[in-house]
Amino acid sequence: MNEQHRPSDLRLAAMLCVGGAVAALTGCAQPLHVRATDYQLSVHLDPANHTLVGRADITLHRLEDRPVPEGEVWVGFDLNRDLEVSAVRVEGANLVRTRRTKPKRVPGHSDRPAIHRTHVLHLSDPTDEMRVSLDYHGKLEQDVASGEKAGEIHNFVVSAHTGEEGTYLSPSGHWYPTPVFEDEDQIDPDLFLATWRLEADRIDDYELIASARRSEEDGERHVWMSPHPLTGVTLTGGPHDVWTKRSGDVDIRVHMQRAEDAEKRAANEVIAGNYLDHAARYIEVYEELLGPFPYDQYTIIENFFSSGFAFPTMTLFGPVVMHMGDNSFRHGYLDHELVHSWWGCGVEVDTRDGNWCEALTSYCTNYYGFVVEGDETGARKKRRDQSNFLSRVKPEHDKPVGTYGLKDGAGRGIAYSKGAAVFHMIAREIGQENFWAACRALTREYMGRHANWDDLKRLFEEASGRNLDAFYAQWVRGAGAPTLTLREAHHDPTTATITATIDQGDTPFTVDVPLRIDYGDRREDIVVSISEAPAIVALPVSPGSPGPQAVELDPDYHVFRKLKRSEIMPTTATTKSAKKLTIVKPEGDLLDAYKTVAESFEKPVKKKDDGQLVTLAADGDLSPEALASGGILILGDSVRHPAVTALLARTASPVVWTDEGFSIDGQAFNGDNYAVLATVHHPDTPDDGITIYAGNSEAALGNAAILGFYANSLLVFETDDRTEVVLRYDFESKQRASILGTD
Repeated sequence: MNEQHRPSDLRLAAMLCVGGAVAALTGCAQPLHVRATDYQLSVHLDPANHTLVGRADITLHRLEDRPVPEGEVWVGFDLNRDLEVSAVRVEGANLVRTRRTKPKRVPGHSDRPAIHRTHVLHLSDPTDEMRVSLDYHGKLEQDVASGEKAGEIHNFVVSAHTGEEGTYLSPSGHWYPTPVFEDEDQIDPDLFLATWRLEADRIDDYELIASARRSEEDGERHVWMSPHPLTGVTLTGGPHDVWTKRSGDVDIRVHMQRAEDAEKRAANEVIAGNYLDHAARYIEVYEELLGPFPYDQYTIIENFFSSGFAFPTMTLFGPVVMHMGDNSFRHGYLDHELVHSWWGCGVEVDTRDGNWCEALTSYCTNYYGFVVEGDETGARKKRRDQSNFLSRVKPEHDKPVGTYGLKDGAGRGIAYSKGAAVFHMIAREIGQENFWAACRALTREYMGRHANWDDLKRLFEEASGRNLDAFYAQWVRGAGAPTLTLREAHHDPTTATITATIDQGDTPFTVDVPLRIDYGDRREDIVVSISEAPAIVALPVSPGSPGPQAVELDPDYHVFRKLKRSEIMPTTATTKSAKKLTIVKPEGDLLDAYKTVAESFEKPVKKKDDGQLVTLAADGDLSPEALASGGILILGDSVRHPAVTALLARTASPVVWTDEGFSIDGQAFNGDNYAVLATVHHPDTPDDGITIYAGNSEAALGNAAILGFYANSLLVFETDDRTEVVLRYDFESKQRASILGTD
């Protein structure tokens, strides 16, 4: 080792001085552009006192395409504001002095407290490869409850906390030092990838899990190694009971919050067994579609706060999700987070070009999970709900799916719903087998690397031989979707042809539109391509008797399209989106459950500049005129008021109210444990919705806080030990044109 570059060791206790921004601290020194290629982390946690003591040994390499400034240079490391650096050592350069900045906020989150500061190292005579060691310690404690929101499964406030109830240390919490990039938005994201080794002292009656591969090489300490290059590492855990299962080459584990008694532990064992079995099945299914599972270990953890977070080798769920029974395995929960092992955790997202992984993961699980199970009814419903969602998006929020993750880009709903629909249309464009072949190529070529939308496009084109330039320009880079209207259909027996007219909105799309010809005793599906509005298409008539009776437009919702408000299947969102909302309350004191529902409906209206909120009591003064327009929420026994009964009689609602409860299509629900939630279009202003929520007793209203999660027009709930849905209806409006005219 060159004597000039022997390790420098500078104790900081007497030398740290607090300043402003990095630029103000560095004086004439210029930044040295480096990247971290290897992290060796060693930590000791004391959850009872919320403390962490750590050491980080970080290997740095100079960026080859950046010049090396002459004279003194600086390198900055971001670290949590509550962690103090006690010592610094540098190999490969001389350490001149150190400074630190004031705490900084997370970019784009001005509402969040400043969580980290930069420790600036001034160096001289740097070499191309250096090794920096930092000793640090401090107290990491957050108010976990402050980030909890009713009905939300993601608490994004927590990022750096260790306590007896649990530990969660994520990269965004800056619980280990990371080098600062002055222009990180412009840098190849693969430069953020590094290899990792993390050691942590074992804690009695406390399990620790990291987002890396477990190693058994040290009995006194936990040891994890990165399975492939990673951008960061998360450390979590708590007082857990653990269950395991081996499935093929993958060791699957489930961690649940430790049970206090044998009965609770027995119940948890059943839950854990279900998670183990479902994870094993999902891995088997998706390995066939996406390629080998990226890890030989996978851990499902019951977190101590609300979360549905995916990381390499592990997934964190909050207690509510873990204990939802069969609902825990609805498509979009465990399967979604597990498939992030491929998309987002394995193949990472090039954030310079938007986030594609949520869209692809949603397609693979939230939607294609139904296809895997052979549930075409569920798959069709998902496609329909995606169009229903887009149809409610305000024009100013209807942004290209390719902008999700960028500043002022599309929101989560566009990413998940439209994104999944776009991948469905790609699969129909290039063929389903070609689609999965491209996904397996994505796994092979980009595991442990970053990919962007254009990388996916190249793989889809190579798998299919199709050019997707126009498709991408319209559906990924462009905003919106077509509004399709089937105007009329005419049959010419002499030419055995049906001529149908299809109109679009103001901006015509080039789109393949499925049409269904109804012959009475049979149906025939045809796909036509249109690119102008109106488009007149000719459909061949199959010989036979009877002849064609009607044409239906995209009856299975294969085209992502905007629906007219009156065409959207009514749900609670239909009522909440009204500019005017009338809430009809029963006489007397309002039950807390009804108050919760009323508040959830009031909030969207109050946020509107032109929103109007009216509250009425179901007494003798309630008139039909008061219910003549706008969105209406009807609560409890007010459903039995004559004016309300008369209004609902003119809608699609099948609910009949009786002295004992209610009935639907002859099925009685008379017990105290039944409640109904139903939304229908207003008969006089069909753009608006009427929502009913009524229970036969207070005990039947146990899920009042989460009604917004149900995407059906009508649901009947039965509450015993827990609330179950025992009946679902959807009130759809179809675009159907009879051969003799439009019906």
